[in-house]
Amino acid sequence: MNYISIVFNWLIATLPKLRRPKNFFLIILPFSLLLGRLASDYSVLLNEISEGLINLIAFPAIPLVLSAVMVSIANIFSVEERSKPDRFKFASRFGVALACVVLFISILALLLSIYQSPGILSPEGRLNIGRFMLDELDIRIGGSIVESEPTYWFDSIIPTNILFDASNNNTLKVISGSIIAGLAMSRLSSEKVKPLINLLRSINSISVQVLNIVLNLAPLVLIFVIASAVTKINSQIIVTLLNFSICVFFTAVISLGISRLIFKRFTTRDERLLFATNPIDKIFLLALSTGSSMSAYSLIFDTLMKLKRDQAEVEASVSLSLLVARLGNVTYNVIAIMFALNLYEVQLNPLIMIEVLFFGIATGFSTAGLTGVTTIRTISLALSSFQVPTQPVIPLLMVIDPILSLPRAATTAVLATAIGLIASVGSTRAGETVDAGEQIHPIGLDPGIIGAD
Repeated sequence: MNYISIVFNWLIATLPKLRRPKNFFLIILPFSLLLGRLASDYSVLLNEISEGLINLIAFPAIPLVLSAVMVSIANIFSVEERSKPDRFKFASRFGVALACVVLFISILALLLSIYQSPGILSPEGRLNIGRFMLDELDIRIGGSIVESEPTYWFDSIIPTNILFDASNNNTLKVISGSIIAGLAMSRLSSEKVKPLINLLRSINSISVQVLNIVLNLAPLVLIFVIASAVTKINSQIIVTLLNFSICVFFTAVISLGISRLIFKRFTTRDERLLFATNPIDKIFLLALSTGSSMSAYSLIFDTLMKLKRDQAEVEASVSLSLLVARLGNVTYNVIAIMFALNLYEVQLNPLIMIEVLFFGIATGFSTAGLTGVTTIRTISLALSSFQVPTQPVIPLLMVIDPILSLPRAATTAVLATAIGLIASVGSTRAGETVDAGEQIHPIGLDPGIIGAD
């Protein structure tokens, strides 16, 4: 028992240090590649371990964010606590910020796709794809993994029973149900709502503590995700889809730069001096290392609360941005649609570009409640509208998704932070102070947790 305790304490002390950028390149990446090559016969086991660790990190994030949605909506739209102009100001700030960020980053992803030209392949690259399809994906193409018919998500957004929806992993229904419940709570008197809000706050705090513990496993998640991908990804396919992968990673880096600029623009000099380094970088690294944008919620929340922004507005804008406006998936879908159009040599024109933007945004938003490779299938509707076959494209994207899900999550996390900064600007109330013991989540900006260098 003492030996187990010693090993556990050593892991808790060591794993957070691996989250530093230099340790990723010097330790995690080489070890992951080596493990993937040596354990190539155990790809199924590595994949199950990586999926299990990802689910372990994600499970406390769901009740954390959803409880925040319900409480924040109730507080923001409360008739007793806020005037109608105050409610309108937040709703307009959030709506304008969301629309501007979505449109801007989507156009950037489109322009990057035009410049990088993913899907325009050499004859050898096309031969590699054809050989890969015949040798490894010929059974999957006709199987249940790929849906040839487009699916529509309208029915999945209407809540039935929030407990039933949660137990059946219908996250989108839980989100819409939480928003409706929050609006209903805002119409009631504070005496009737206070017990429920206290319960939701307790759930929120417990979820933060659980997330605080499991985030220490982030380096292990990254090791097994990369190792599992190495055992399954054909090296020729990696080279063939290099331009596509570069587009996705460049989009994440551009999103980081945009979010850094927004942080500088929507904060004062005194507020920026509260941080030793730009906190956007730490949020980016956290989401990148875990492959889950929601795992960064607590760090985003603490960052904005350290700026003394209004708590309800921070909770609402950040949680809704993470859960509903899946901006990493929006940009990814824009690039994926361009990849498919180039692959099938569809002639591009301004009208098609506008359609790509529309379908990229629409299918990206429709991924709310979906995780992993299931998000890729949402582009089926877009490909069908362009009369591009979905079956050869989607399995190809699924093959490299374990790697590309990391920058996709990082993009969502930093852009959600940017939206939260814009939506909550000027929301600090005169004379308001924040009690760190009551309201601020305990994760904070501890270098041992977030891996600050």
